[in-house]
Amino acid sequence: MVFAAGIAVGALGLFGVQALRFRPAHLASAPVAGRAIPTSYCDLLAMSPDELAKVDIALMNLLCAKGLPGAEDLDIRAILKQIDEWAKRCPPEIERHLYRAQDPRYADLFQGSENRVRIYLMVQVLQEDLGVRYNPDRIYTPDFRDARDMFIHGMLPGANGGTCASMPVLYTAVARRLGYPVKLVQAREHLFCRWDDGQERFNIEGAGEGLSFYPDEHYHTWPKPLSQADLASGVFLTSMTPQQELANFLHDRGTCLHANGNLVEARVAFAESLRLEPRSANTFTALLVVCGVRGGPRHHYANPAADAWLRQMMPPDPQPGRPQQPWKPPVPGPPGTPNPQPGRPPGYPGGGG
Repeated sequence: MVFAAGIAVGALGLFGVQALRFRPAHLASAPVAGRAIPTSYCDLLAMSPDELAKVDIALMNLLCAKGLPGAEDLDIRAILKQIDEWAKRCPPEIERHLYRAQDPRYADLFQGSENRVRIYLMVQVLQEDLGVRYNPDRIYTPDFRDARDMFIHGMLPGANGGTCASMPVLYTAVARRLGYPVKLVQAREHLFCRWDDGQERFNIEGAGEGLSFYPDEHYHTWPKPLSQADLASGVFLTSMTPQQELANFLHDRGTCLHANGNLVEARVAFAESLRLEPRSANTFTALLVVCGVRGGPRHHYANPAADAWLRQMMPPDPQPGRPQQPWKPPVPGPPGTPNPQPGRPPGYPGGGG
């Protein structure tokens, strides 16, 4: 546990980069004077929360995919231009069908809300006119080795299609280009979107064919059950902040790196993700796995050394010459015992839950 924490803390100190700011292409064609456009996820990590809030979510997602298997020749500028063009295709269809908000034939679906009509038509244009779809090969057989199955460039023309990790991100990127207050939301092993402007709030489920407006209760049991502790953590079913969005994309980056046997870079990605969202038990567990402290899913690595490393009882001692001891989980205290390591997610070794 001490080694895992050390890896996390050490990784957090790698990025002493000057804070930068970016204006999305649909809002301005040039960066703020004196600032540079971010070109890597390290630049994003150097930003303040206010600066990060100004970054296009599509750019943020693509920078986290940069350099991964399946994203070797990523042309980010061209992809952002493509998304801009897709957004321009939506308004004519949306405005032409706004009458449906008051049409009795659609009362059950739209409940008198023009905003539901707007989102429904936006997703319909993306799916039916522009070819955005779920990758059929990943419906029952997820494979995290290819970044195209986890990031939005997998839905470009000629690509295989998206997944629930990427389709909601693309919908959010297009919606924000249209001025819609759409956020990402995390369920158990699933992402979805939410219209949330402080007055009207509804969920948007479009990771598949068509679109549904499920209530929060739907995600208490689908696609995987959420416990009361999960719901109390604040990680699940809450509208994400820009920092949480970046944490999610970095977690996906770490997952892809882990699946490809790149353990060193996976540790960095998970550590940075956990720094941005320290309540995420999933990311905490993933960091323990790639540090060799906790067992995890078995992968067939192209790099035999990575597989051999994970089979060890624990990682090599970071302080040469010091006797190495097997890691043992701490003995939990009685209910109500204060967390001995503040900030550690509850329900895991050393946590207070």
